[in-house]
Amino acid sequence: MKFILNLYRKVRSILSEFKYSIANIGRFKVSESANLHHIGLNVVDYEVSLSFYEKYFGAKRVRYFNDNDVLDADKTLLFLNQVEEIPIVNKNLSLWHIGWSGEDAQLEMDWRVKEGIEVHTPVTSLDEDHFMYFLGPNQELVEVYTRKKGHAFEHIHLLATDVDATMRWFSSNLGLDSVYRKAVDNPRGFKWNFITVNDIDIVVFGKPEGKESWWLNEPFEPTDNAPFGHLGFSFECVESIYGQLKSANIEIVEELKQDPVYGHKTFTLRGPDQLLIKIIESKKNCTD
Repeated sequence: MKFILNLYRKVRSILSEFKYSIANIGRFKVSESANLHHIGLNVVDYEVSLSFYEKYFGAKRVRYFNDNDVLDADKTLLFLNQVEEIPIVNKNLSLWHIGWSGEDAQLEMDWRVKEGIEVHTPVTSLDEDHFMYFLGPNQELVEVYTRKKGHAFEHIHLLATDVDATMRWFSSNLGLDSVYRKAVDNPRGFKWNFITVNDIDIVVFGKPEGKESWWLNEPFEPTDNAPFGHLGFSFECVESIYGQLKSANIEIVEELKQDPVYGHKTFTLRGPDQLLIKIIESKKNCTD
């Protein structure tokens, strides 16, 4: 009986792989895989935001091209764009929040509260782990989650109308494949999946069956002017990638250009559910 069960599972796995391969025949996919480069924040006060992430989350202020101050969050950069106001705060946005790992949940909460941080969600248990949310200077949502121990930048959290469609978009256009072939069911009544890139998890939650505070049942707004405005990914040389994406009719928001602030070659895409994505050239003196 055990032999028959194992044989059944093996055959089912082979058929699943075959079905997946057939479904992906002819599907466009870029020739390289992207790296996570940065998260773009819109901020009202540049210095206040720099100090917030330094003080509460251990990000390090570094100089990036032409003496621009950016933040290094464990090798993922935070780029700050100063604006007069943040017109979109806590609307229905696909770029939901970013998160750091933590250890003793109550201690993680207590020291930050003592130092004056604004709490959005108190310590909440999730199986054997705990999470909590804080508000940044521009009302952006920042999580501490104790699943991975330590105090490192750990994840980016997205929302999606269709998790599988979002995963296909990242696979086709950034060369980043999801951990699960298809979205999996969460006991709380929604589907989810994730991508791991440069040791950072990009977690995607789908529409819940019931009511959840994080899902507003409204059309997603473009993230462009939100506190978390965009995600930045890099390829060594972008001319070829730009050409591939143009040929595939991916929506280009900003054409290929030399960024006057940060000095790199870049272009901007519209990702799934109104997510803004910037593509960065990471190699100097590319000749592609």
